[in-house]
Amino acid sequence: MARLRLQTQLLVSGLLIISILTGALLLVIRYTIRAQIAEQVNRSTADSVQGFDTVQRQFQYQLSRTAGVLAEIPTLKALMTTRDALTIQDGSTPFWQLSGSDLFLLADSQGRIVSLHLTHPGMNRQYAEERTAEASKKAKGSAWWFSGERLYWVFLRPIQAGSGNDAKMLGMLAIGYEADSGFAEPVSYVSESKIILVANHKVLASPFSAEEESELADRVGAYEISPSATATEIPVGTERYVVMPVQLNDQLPPPVQCYVLVSVTRQTAFIRTLNRTILILGISAVCLAVLLLSFVSSTITRPLENLVAAVRALASGDYAYSIHPRGSSEVAELGESFSKMRGDLLAFQQKQIETERVAAVGHAANSISHDLRHHLATIIANAEFLHQAEVMKLNRDEIYGEIRAASDQMTEMLDSLRDWAREERSLSATPASMDQTARRAALLVQTRPEFRDVEIHVHSSGDMAGIFDPRKMERVFLNLTVNACEAFAGNRGQVAIGLSSTASQFEIRISDNGPGIPDSIRDTLFDPFVSAGKANGTGLGLAIVSKIVRDHGGTIVVEKTSHAGTTFLILMPRFQRAPNAALQSSTA
Repeated sequence: MARLRLQTQLLVSGLLIISILTGALLLVIRYTIRAQIAEQVNRSTADSVQGFDTVQRQFQYQLSRTAGVLAEIPTLKALMTTRDALTIQDGSTPFWQLSGSDLFLLADSQGRIVSLHLTHPGMNRQYAEERTAEASKKAKGSAWWFSGERLYWVFLRPIQAGSGNDAKMLGMLAIGYEADSGFAEPVSYVSESKIILVANHKVLASPFSAEEESELADRVGAYEISPSATATEIPVGTERYVVMPVQLNDQLPPPVQCYVLVSVTRQTAFIRTLNRTILILGISAVCLAVLLLSFVSSTITRPLENLVAAVRALASGDYAYSIHPRGSSEVAELGESFSKMRGDLLAFQQKQIETERVAAVGHAANSISHDLRHHLATIIANAEFLHQAEVMKLNRDEIYGEIRAASDQMTEMLDSLRDWAREERSLSATPASMDQTARRAALLVQTRPEFRDVEIHVHSSGDMAGIFDPRKMERVFLNLTVNACEAFAGNRGQVAIGLSSTASQFEIRISDNGPGIPDSIRDTLFDPFVSAGKANGTGLGLAIVSKIVRDHGGTIVVEKTSHAGTTFLILMPRFQRAPNAALQSSTA
């Protein structure tokens, strides 16, 4: 994060903060609404269960009362006194029709069934006798019977003759209503939910379609719906329901489970819509935050970027870079302060450069005057010797040679100053050999007594012919080789001059095994009056070399330098513009 730009940092930080706050706020809203919806669903489920329980009790009361009324009909009691099963079977038909039930059963005082009427056949007679006996022993008024893959809600009443202590038991009456879709639909309507009855993992009664009943049966078989489970949300068809188990009243084996299903499709759809709305709001908030933060951050960072660019320009030496102080008062003040500092720094640098230039010129003048005085002293001394040579019997030729050598050295020094000071190109380009030019310079160096112990090797490869100024290139080789020899400080050294060429360019390397270039002058090596390690150096040798190479359209660099030696690399064109076209074409 610290390496990112300020605008990016502001944008990322602001987005993170806004995203976290927006996300937290939307999540709180979502959680609150979902909690309210869940509470509403739970309340609706509890109301439905309570409503079903009320309906169940009302049905039980009404049906029990119907069974009680039938048991008190005198003609039915008279029919039971006949004790003849066939007579009772035939005579009970009107009473069955009167009850409107799906099951009508009469048993004698011994518990044997003497009459059984069924809307749908399939009830096991023995099963009915056992359930009737169990109900009479436990004095149960109602029970759930399951036989022949059918479920009945059965209500039993004793049939008695007489009353009080004189009452005589004539038998038992049972009426039952099959629990099927016709039973479940009105109950579901009254309780404002959907009711299903399950026995032996089979859905016996429900208001659902056959396909949805099959799906419910699969879920019952997979125990997704079970009496031990709490409220569970399941899909049925295209809707979703919360399922709650309900305890049935007066239940007898086999176990019959009842479940209340409350639709939550509307709530689920609302939650999906809420989720989409929250997502859209979150994305919109982030997009709006991006635009707002981009505007704010650019307002803050654009002046700073201008200031940073100005600092970089200043670091690279560009003092004319335009800066516009703007933005907040602090940023504008910072920009104005930087502009003032840049102006002060430019003035200080110019003053320092002028001071250094004066100091360098003074140092060079001191060194040059010292050398000139040395050569003048030699000339004056030898002139006096020459004046008295005849009296002192001295060798005039030797004295004349020393005077000439001192004069040549003075002339060479003055020519160096003139060449360095001349700004325009002053080349006398002629056809010449670069190899011969380098060897002449090496020979001149080796003729000096102080450099006789230095080994100078010249090796070349390729075509060495070209058009250049041989006198000035000889000066280049001479200055570089002399500098290399002077760097040995009296020690035995080696200098290698390597020459190679292409069709259009010379490649020259001058290497030595000296101590290398000091760090203090490495960056200003080719500037005038820069010298190190020499008692009387003027600092013009490499400056003149650089100017001659540039005049030839070439470049010179320090390819490498270390305590093991230094290598200068010169790249320059082989052919310069000759004084006349004929000369150039003949050489080519």
